[in-house]
Amino acid sequence: MLSTRFALAALAGVLISGTVQAADKFVPEVLTVEERIQPGPNLFVLDQSWDGSSQTVVLSQDDLSVKGNLSFGIVGQMVANSDFSRLYSLSHYAKRITYGPTESVLQEFDVSTLSLLREVVVPEKAAQVAPSNAILKISHDDRYAFIQNATPATSVTVVDLETGSVLQEVPTPGCFGVFPAADSVKFTTVCGDGRFQSFSLAADGRFGSPDSSDKIFDPDKDPVFIVGKRAGDELLFVSFFGTVYRVSDSDKAPRLISKKSFTEGTEGQWAPGGVDVVAYNEAHKVLFVTMHSEAYNGSHKNGAEEVWAVDLASAKVLGRSEVKHLVSLSVTDGEQPVLFGLDEEGVLYRYQVKADAGFALEETNTVEDVGGWAIFSIAGS
Repeated sequence: MLSTRFALAALAGVLISGTVQAADKFVPEVLTVEERIQPGPNLFVLDQSWDGSSQTVVLSQDDLSVKGNLSFGIVGQMVANSDFSRLYSLSHYAKRITYGPTESVLQEFDVSTLSLLREVVVPEKAAQVAPSNAILKISHDDRYAFIQNATPATSVTVVDLETGSVLQEVPTPGCFGVFPAADSVKFTTVCGDGRFQSFSLAADGRFGSPDSSDKIFDPDKDPVFIVGKRAGDELLFVSFFGTVYRVSDSDKAPRLISKKSFTEGTEGQWAPGGVDVVAYNEAHKVLFVTMHSEAYNGSHKNGAEEVWAVDLASAKVLGRSEVKHLVSLSVTDGEQPVLFGLDEEGVLYRYQVKADAGFALEETNTVEDVGGWAIFSIAGS
């Protein structure tokens, strides 16, 4: 009986308090959605998921503040068009999660409004791999999208972005990765025997037989990371052991310009490692590479202890900066470069590059939880 009185008294107190509070004017919060993201240069970070939706986080290059995000399916990849006004994702939608059909979709987003513009369903052959700049590419004129397939047979799906339709599947047996030409509708791929092959758009509107290079690298003694970067009419590849391969794709068949080691004679068994291990600054013609010490067979995925700045022409190491286990890099192209790095825990770092001081990195901003275990970033305008 006593407990009943206490309960009634407590209830009366709540009712009286509620009556007093109700007398105060209640002003509801009004939620709004910005029509456009904040202006300024953007950074796009891919948070790839294998058990749920992937997303691209859009941040400010200036201070790493988050402007918004775009969501798509599992095992997502991303790429931007030439002026960074459009972002494309390739991902997969498992209709029954654990079994049954899977739909592979190329999606096009407007960056300024972070809105979906259209979708193109593509063959269910696309390679489902960790984030890579070799899986989804856009041609130099923004007309075609190239998608790397692996079933495990390798091929490339070509999507006509003008018509929004699949144009062709181009067989690329024994070769992997898509690297579009700088000034023509052509793409180059890297082959397991150390050669490179280029496929050009023919007069009939289709891609024909490949034009092959001589053997450029030894896949057993000096394999390359399939994360090539563009430098004018050259493609730049870094090997597991620290060799820079410069490959021209301006002619019909690719050809080797030069190969030079930047680790030879260095103490500590240093080697590149991570996911997107190299970034290239055009203004200074400098490569930035994620490096780890005491390298061994299989350590090519190890996070970086240092980032090395390497001169493209001479392969001379211009500077070394300590970092916190970075796995991916992206850098702006200007005279005063800004470098962005992602670590194994999804922490994003912003560095000001001191070009007049050995290209040393000065950490200016960080943001946590922008991605998962393996992330890939691109610097936009």
